[in-house]
Amino acid sequence: MRMVKIFFVIACSMLISYGAFAANYCLNCFDQIDESEKYCVVCKAKLPVDELKTKEEQLIHAVTVSRQNYKKTLDELNQYYQNTGNQLRLQKTRRELDALDKVPQSLFTDEGLGGPIKALPLRDIGDANILYKDALMYKKSSNKENRVTAIKRLEKLIAEYPDSDKVAEAAYEIAETYAGGYFNDYESAAKYYIRSYQLNPYIKRPALLKAAEMYDKMLADYEKAKVIYRQAALYSPDEKSCRKAQKRLSVLEQGTK
Repeated sequence: MRMVKIFFVIACSMLISYGAFAANYCLNCFDQIDESEKYCVVCKAKLPVDELKTKEEQLIHAVTVSRQNYKKTLDELNQYYQNTGNQLRLQKTRRELDALDKVPQSLFTDEGLGGPIKALPLRDIGDANILYKDALMYKKSSNKENRVTAIKRLEKLIAEYPDSDKVAEAAYEIAETYAGGYFNDYESAAKYYIRSYQLNPYIKRPALLKAAEMYDKMLADYEKAKVIYRQAALYSPDEKSCRKAQKRLSVLEQGTK
């Protein structure tokens, strides 16, 4: 009889484990669905295929939500120990919260960040160089239409010559154009600064620092700014940008506290 009970417990555990393993998430709304399905019934009915989120977006969302839930649970635990007067565990929880805040967030998050886009070796391409110089001439113009032309040519360079050694510079120049007069589109500028870093993490220009400054000084989105300042402090290829990012990050974190 005892062996039967043990077998029953093991069988139930296996079924539960299989159920958890088989669980899938709708690629659009991320609700849990059967393993054999890609989208829930509601999303299938409402959205065309080209509007449905990709598997990558689903996983990025899951990572972001997990981080948020972990932080929220730690905050609740911290409050619980504070209310109950358990000083020893309160100190441990606070240390874990402090450590969590100091851990740099991966660049593949819902904030519009991402790791290096490609691992292609970059090379000198004559046609890309001509396109880059041509775009810079349009960018210098005081005419808005010419600056739009500059953006289009730089985007063409990135699309048609992905292994050019000018791709990161092109993205950086697009960001500068969006951040400047006529546009003042600071969110687009931030995304292209980030993309510049993604295309070439060794770019000599302060791409991550500038992206953080867009969210910090122009958009007043201090949470996003802090995420990117952390990256800039760790991964900017020049020491000056690293120090500047760390200094501003410290100020923002002190303000938050």
